[in-house]
Amino acid sequence: MIEKESLGLKGKGINEVFLSENRDEFDSTVNGYYRLIGGENGNYNKETSRRLRSFGEELFKKRSYEKFTAFKADHDDMIIGNHLRLFSFCEHHLLPFFGEVAIGYIPNNKIFGLSKFQRLVDKVSSRPQLQERLTYQILEEIKNRLEPKGVGVVIKAIHTCVFARGTQSSSAEFTTSAVDGIFKENNNTKQEFFSIINSDGRLRL
Repeated sequence: MIEKESLGLKGKGINEVFLSENRDEFDSTVNGYYRLIGGENGNYNKETSRRLRSFGEELFKKRSYEKFTAFKADHDDMIIGNHLRLFSFCEHHLLPFFGEVAIGYIPNNKIFGLSKFQRLVDKVSSRPQLQERLTYQILEEIKNRLEPKGVGVVIKAIHTCVFARGTQSSSAEFTTSAVDGIFKENNNTKQEFFSIINSDGRLRL
């Protein structure tokens, strides 16, 4: 079970190494990892560390996004964002996992603009994660920002660490879900949500 303390988005922001003026130290760290995974030392290009630094700064921008403006709603019909793109890193192996997220909620006087679904997924997933924790964090973000009558989150993702570590598996797609409020209390509401998000088949990549 996920501990309550682990649901918060903690941390200082971008890792200081990405913005450090000591670029030689950063380059040496990247080169060391390059060699660890079998890279030939003579083939290492310092552009790799520049690209990695740029990638880290891009992730930081996603983590820092806070323009989640809420609008007044005059209805309480279910709102669903489906097939939201997900990209993150397994915190155990630092290898990517990617897939799709479905978010549904029933408003309680407040709604998001539709683009904020994807912004929220990007914000929470742009750091090393566990899929189970990520599912609950997205749910908690919706709860805290909109205070809806109910919310549900489903993540379907492919974990490259399953393949990269030689695990004999015909599929590395994993599904996690979390529900709260009326989605948890009313089985008909929960089943309506699951029925809608699953109506067009499997994960689309």
